[in-house]
Amino acid sequence: MDVSHTILEDVDILALSHILKQLPVVQKVDLSSCQLSGTQLSTLSPVLPRVVDLVLFSNSVDSPAMDDLAAVCSESRPSVHMQKLNLSLCSMYGEVAAKSLASVVASTHLGHLDLTGNTRFGNQGLASLAAALPEECSSVTWLSVANCGLQPGCAVALGQLVNKLPKLDELHLEYNCLANSDVENLLEELSSRHLRHLHLDNNHLDDGVVDSLCECLSVRQSLFRTSGGTSPAPPCFIYIHGNRMSEAVLDSIARQRLCSNDRVYQGARYVAQNRVHERSVSSLVQNYGGNFHNFASNSMMSSVGGYLRDDSHLVYIDLDGCHISDDGIRMLNNGGLRHNKCLQYLSVSNNCIHLLGFVTLLEAIVTGLPALRAVNVSDNPVFDK
Repeated sequence: MDVSHTILEDVDILALSHILKQLPVVQKVDLSSCQLSGTQLSTLSPVLPRVVDLVLFSNSVDSPAMDDLAAVCSESRPSVHMQKLNLSLCSMYGEVAAKSLASVVASTHLGHLDLTGNTRFGNQGLASLAAALPEECSSVTWLSVANCGLQPGCAVALGQLVNKLPKLDELHLEYNCLANSDVENLLEELSSRHLRHLHLDNNHLDDGVVDSLCECLSVRQSLFRTSGGTSPAPPCFIYIHGNRMSEAVLDSIARQRLCSNDRVYQGARYVAQNRVHERSVSSLVQNYGGNFHNFASNSMMSSVGGYLRDDSHLVYIDLDGCHISDDGIRMLNNGGLRHNKCLQYLSVSNNCIHLLGFVTLLEAIVTGLPALRAVNVSDNPVFDK
């Protein structure tokens, strides 16, 4: 059920609650950008535990509403179906919100928790969440605290959080301000775990963290060999593009084989230096999905457009902050953007797009892109006048 980007009045909330009450299980409810108030969310709380995948992206979720949801989940725990919860850009912050969130996690079978973009959550919110969680939340396998305002000094909270999530498979920490010491302590905690994807992109990491990174992977392999017989550790992928590491160190990582299946993705530096050829775009998409944030360039746009022409899987592409000009938009469109059939979200904010590029983008939308639902063109010169 998708009611995203719809401003819901109180009567709409009552109607939605009545509809959901008739269904024992609802696979997905998307309430993104519905401008829900805390009172409206509290009204919906009694029926939300039966939703498997709940998306509250870009609403203002206050602590009382989270308390109501936690209480309902706790009371109806045997019949709670919630497995995914998206609270991105929900203005969550502080100790109270974190404790309420921990109660929801403890009362559900939540496997996927997305807190991306809650920039005021910070170290205090992280520490409160880690402290409030029960000793083992064995259901959580995917967690994002990307762009959550984490600052240097959050190592203890990160370690405590990871220890309470023994089956965590993927952890997103992009776009924070982590220090080398925070990541070094985290890597030490992770060396004996099954975590396969660690996203550290666009933090403040420099060459000093590389030794700890390689040591973590080496220790990890040794521990799995001694405890698990002949089977190697599951492959681990660590993403570090957009940091402050020198080219020499990145080259050395690229040259060495860390272990049998492990990989450290660090190619973004070369993208920024325009050292990526057309054949590399597909591998970049494979490694990073649609996230080209801050490291694509005009020279890549024909290649990206060519990839999108024939692609039938990518639904999201982020080209924010890539210094794309009107020429870049033209190259993207002529390369094949307008022929894409599956893209749903395109973001080109914070670039150098003027009126001509904006018109080219509009032409692409009008003449093609049948699946497109949203475009973000904010923070471009076309809006300066």
